[in-house]
Amino acid sequence: MTKIDLTGRVGIVTGAGRGLGRSYALLLADRGAAVVVNDVDDDEVDAVVSEIDSRGGRAVRATASVATPEGGAEIVEAAIAAFGQVDLLIHNAGVVFPNRFADQPIEQVRQTLDVHLFGAWHVGQPAWRDMTARGYGRVVLTSSMAQFGHYRQPAYASAKTAVIGLMRSLAHDAEDQGLDIKVNAICPLAGTRLALPAAKEAWGDLMDPANVAAVVAYLLSSECPVNGEIIHAGGSHAARGILGQTPGWFSGQPGLTPEDVRDHWTQVMASADLILPTSGADQMQIVERTVLGHVVPPSAQHPLQQAT
Repeated sequence: MTKIDLTGRVGIVTGAGRGLGRSYALLLADRGAAVVVNDVDDDEVDAVVSEIDSRGGRAVRATASVATPEGGAEIVEAAIAAFGQVDLLIHNAGVVFPNRFADQPIEQVRQTLDVHLFGAWHVGQPAWRDMTARGYGRVVLTSSMAQFGHYRQPAYASAKTAVIGLMRSLAHDAEDQGLDIKVNAICPLAGTRLALPAAKEAWGDLMDPANVAAVVAYLLSSECPVNGEIIHAGGSHAARGILGQTPGWFSGQPGLTPEDVRDHWTQVMASADLILPTSGADQMQIVERTVLGHVVPPSAQHPLQQAT
C-alpha cells in the first residue's frame, strides 16, 4: 500500500503555534509539504518552524492575524513569496469566550466571528484565487461539535456552524468550475490546552492531537475522495457528520392551519433510523460509546467544554 505523500505541495496552517495546529503543521511537513506556520504568537511560531527545520522539513513563519483581510492576504503572500503557490489550507485559528447569551458582550461575539468565520474568508479568499488559477487545491475548515449548540458558547457555536455553510459553498463552487479543489470541514476532538483535565485522564493517549492530524492530512491529500463533507475526528475515531432532514409530513393541499401542524407534529419530527444529535453533549455521547464503549462519568464529559 502506498504512503500518502505531500511532496511538492505548499500548505498554510493557521493557529499553528500549538495544539492541533502544531500537529497539522508537523505532519504536513513530515509528509513532504512546505508549510507556512501561522499564529499571532511569535515565539510559538518560531518554535514550530524550528522543529520542522530540525526534522528536515521546510517551513516559514507568518504572524499576521486572520481576523482582518490584510492579515489573511499577508499569510497567503508569505506562502507565494517563499514557495510560489498555495495547494493546501487548514484554517485552524480560533478564540473562545465562554459566556451565556444574556451576558455575552457584543465585542466577544465580533471577535469570535472575526477569527473563526471571517478568518476563514480572509485567508481563504486569496488562497482560493491561487488554487483556482492552477486548478488544484485542498481546503480543510474547522467546525466543531458546537454546531449542535452549547449553552455557554452561543457565539462560538454560531461561528462554527456558519463555517459549514462556507465550506459547502466553496465545494459547490469548485465543482461548478470543474476544478480539482476539494473543501471539507473537520470537527476535532483533542487534548489541547482547553480540554478539561478529567477528560484527558479518561481518554488518555486517544486525546493526542496527532490522531486528528492524520484525518486532516488524508483530506488534504490528492487521494481525498470527498468534497463538501463534515468529518468528526478524535480519539482515533472518524465519522461523517450529516445535516439531515426527516421525511416529514405533507398535507397534500393548500390552506394549512396551525392546528394541522399541531395534529401532525409527530410525523414532522419522526427521524426513523437517523441519528440527530440535539446538542453537543448528545453528539459527544455517540462518540464516547464508539470510542470508549461506555458513558464516562459526568466529570469527564465534554472534554472541550470551552472549545472543540
